[in-house]
Formats: sequence, C-alpha cells, structure tokens
Amino acid sequence: MKILIYGAGVLGSYATYELKRVGHEVTILARGKRYEELKEKGLVIRHWLQRRTTVDKINIVKELLPEDQYDVTFIVMQSSQVKAVLPDISANVRCPLFVFVGNEDKAKEIADEIKNTSISNPRILFGFFSIGGRREDGKVISVHTKHPDFDIGNLEGKDDYKSILEKIFKATRFKIKYHINMDDFFKTHIAFIMPLAYLAYMSNCDLRKIASNKKALNAAIDAIVEGCDVLVKLGYKIDPEISLNFLKNYRKIVYFGLKLCVATPVGRLAISDHCKAACNEMKYLDKTLVELTKKSKLQTPNINKLREYLIKYVNQKNIQ
Repeated sequence: MKILIYGAGVLGSYATYELKRVGHEVTILARGKRYEELKEKGLVIRHWLQRRTTVDKINIVKELLPEDQYDVTFIVMQSSQVKAVLPDISANVRCPLFVFVGNEDKAKEIADEIKNTSISNPRILFGFFSIGGRREDGKVISVHTKHPDFDIGNLEGKDDYKSILEKIFKATRFKIKYHINMDDFFKTHIAFIMPLAYLAYMSNCDLRKIASNKKALNAAIDAIVEGCDVLVKLGYKIDPEISLNFLKNYRKIVYFGLKLCVATPVGRLAISDHCKAACNEMKYLDKTLVELTKKSKLQTPNINKLREYLIKYVNQKNIQ
C-alpha cells in the first residue's frame, strides 16, 4: 500500500520503519533540519531495548499537496501542532483515509473541522503508538517493546474500518487494540500521563532524583485517581477500564512499578526526555486537564500541587 507518514519525530520515524519493513511504499513528510537529516543520513533508529541500530533509505517530501495520492495518511504530530496542518488535510482530494496519531484531546473538533471543510469527505480515525524516546544527532532513540501497542478507533463506535487496518498492519510487529470511542481513550491517557510529566518537571527532567521520594510518587498516583474521577464526573468512560481498577486495587504494585520506572533509564527515555523535548505539548495537555478539572468542580489537590512544578520549569526555561 502507498502510505504517507506526516511527521518525522520519534513516533513517525518508527512507524515509517515498521511499515516499510513489511513491504509498504512509505513516504515520510518532514521539514527544515529534519528533512535535511533524513535526506543526508537516511532514517536512522537506535532500537534501545533491542540494542540495535537500523538505517533505511526512504522517500521524503516537504508537503502534502491537494492532488497527492496515498491509500492512507498517518498524521503523527504533537497535539499543539495538529491544528496548523488541518488545511492541508482538507485540501487533499485523493487520500481516502487519515489517521491522527498522538494525544488528540480535541479529536471531535478535528473530525468536525475536516468534515466541514473537505470536499472529498475522507475517513477519519484516531490512534496512539505506545512508543517513547527522543531525537539525537540526526537519529531517533526509540524505546519500544517487541510488539508495541497501537490503539485505534473512531468517535462513532463503528468498526467497519478494521479490514483496511488489518491490511495495513498485517505482518508488522504492532499489536492492534481497537476502541469504541477514542475520545475516552485520549482523555484517560491525559489523566494518566500528566502526573508523570509533573514528576519529570519536579526533578528538572531527571527522574532518578525523585526515585526515593515516597511522598511525590504517592502524590502522582493520587493525582491520576483524581484525574480519572474528573473524567467519570464529566461522563467519560475510563479506557481501558482495567487501568483504573488495577491502580486502586493493587496500589503497592503500582507504587513499586513507578519507583522502578523513575529509577531506571526507561523512565528517562520514556518520560523525562519527552517532557524535556516536548514541553509545549505538555503545557497544552496540562491546559486541557485544568479545563476538565474546573468543569467537573471536583477538588484535585494533588493535581494542583504537582502542576506547580511544570509552571516553575516553564518559567525557569523561559518557554513560550
């Protein structure tokens, strides 16, 4: 199949590698310095857990034109950047399927805007790759399991897209997880990841510093529960539901798992590095979480306290 990956960060780079590996005709869209890196060096990925490096020659473009034809386009960008590319998506008349991959807290708004502005009326899906890492010296340091999760779905509860997804991901290492409503999934994801991001900023993006801070780790767990309570109050479903049940019923296991995570390089690569490199995205998601908590009118003391570290970090680094 002919596939475009719109975005050449950690997630987009790994998706490009994996889809190309199984024989698809994959093109990656990049701009500026990243475009030049890919053109000069190829797609270089250090698979951190697997302790190996791959280098692939790939097709590269700088833009998506109205007449460009792909069987599917994956938009893999930070949430705060997606709105700027929607005009390009709506202007294209030859791609029947767009999949937005990332922390899309405004999934409904994205779908509605394309529906109202596109003359071709493409299919819109939303997804999330469970991959971490960072970019460094022209290469991607990718933290992923042997079979990374790819959560995907739409907002209508339909599943008539499964056949095309299975065709795209057949033979890949991705483990596909289908969801009835991806908006529930994204909101749940924000509730879980933002307390961890707050811990990263508390430690100045060096989580090892707080591995022995029992009070901070427990506050983060409590903040996750607060966020989930906010979502339930507002009518969202926790997705996956088992995640909150496990958190409440096996708190000691969760605590020691979190402690192990922040004490090891996995925490640095999967959490700290991302928070450091994508602070604007974390600010954007923090704003979403704050809006949700205010709307719910619930008390969220742990969220309120922990997010002060994000604010402090932003002010210290003078991040706009």
